[in-house]
Amino acid sequence: MNRLTAIGLASLVAYGLLITTKYTGVVSAARDEKGVSSSTASDDAAMRAVVMSVRGEPQHKTLVAPAPLPRAEQMRASPAAVDFRAARDLKSFVDGINSRRPGLTADERYYLARALEECQFTTTINEDLAAYSAKQRKQFMQSLTVGDTNNTKRIAAYDASDNTQRCMRFQGTKIAQKDIEDLFLAAAQQGDARAQARLLVADLNAKLQANHATDQTSATTTRAPVVADGMSQIIGLLQTRDPEAMMIVGNFLAQSAVANQLHIGPNGEVPEPSAFLGAFSLVACDMTSDCVTLNREPQLACAFSGYCNAQTFEELYQDFLASPYSYATAARYRNIIHTAINTQNWSLIGLSPTAPIATSTSGP
Repeated sequence: MNRLTAIGLASLVAYGLLITTKYTGVVSAARDEKGVSSSTASDDAAMRAVVMSVRGEPQHKTLVAPAPLPRAEQMRASPAAVDFRAARDLKSFVDGINSRRPGLTADERYYLARALEECQFTTTINEDLAAYSAKQRKQFMQSLTVGDTNNTKRIAAYDASDNTQRCMRFQGTKIAQKDIEDLFLAAAQQGDARAQARLLVADLNAKLQANHATDQTSATTTRAPVVADGMSQIIGLLQTRDPEAMMIVGNFLAQSAVANQLHIGPNGEVPEPSAFLGAFSLVACDMTSDCVTLNREPQLACAFSGYCNAQTFEELYQDFLASPYSYATAARYRNIIHTAINTQNWSLIGLSPTAPIATSTSGP
């Protein structure tokens, strides 16, 4: 399946979401998504990769959309977001939303696309998902320490992040990639900042990859611009203060190929990519009362490493995901990002409405 991935948070993701984790193997397997599962559906390693699959990004399309809708205050989870997160059967969730077509809101279209995307791997799996899911859960249960007071939390976190359970009833159905992309595009055209961010970043990543391939085959060093107005669109998305859009944009900007081209803060320093990504995660969480909806790191940390007591994402990031140096650097970048957004001084994070993004140079 030809899909661009960030994270991003997510991806990122992929989703480059957060680094220096104590469960790197689990997260990296999760982020492989359908690229792994579609190749050898009956293979146990491929199945393991889709068990904890995390969202990616659709194939890029040219986006013609209105300005993204602004967030006037700290974002709270919408009814569709709450239902999507709580659903143990995403087929029922999808059927419920589909029953109200065509008059869906942008938010409903976005979460309908998310649900279909999350369960698309079931269409490539020949092995019985119910049997496999039960086998994997049994193995997980056997890995727990008898008498550990965190076991109840760890089991709940495992169940919440196991997509084979949420997507069980999709096996044997058809989920077309075009349908998912059309839903994201429709949500974007209705002004959904998250959908706009996904489509923009997918497009920019495709151009980055194309330019990188050109650089690798070119006899001369090049620094090809990706898109002349990419910065303006990214700035517009950051202005919405939408947490998920910010995470998607942050995943893009924190890629080494992009971060190495930026100069941030009053001294114009080149940001350290992983700390820059952490900073965007922290800023996004500052802008929502329900940060856990942005990513699955809390669930993965609890299920697979027994770190279940963090009350906030920042606590999880500081105490578990990042080294002390990375956290300190991310906290400093966080202040820079907040200042840039609050003062509209986008040069503080290396952005200019007229400046193109460039690829990394090839050669010395």
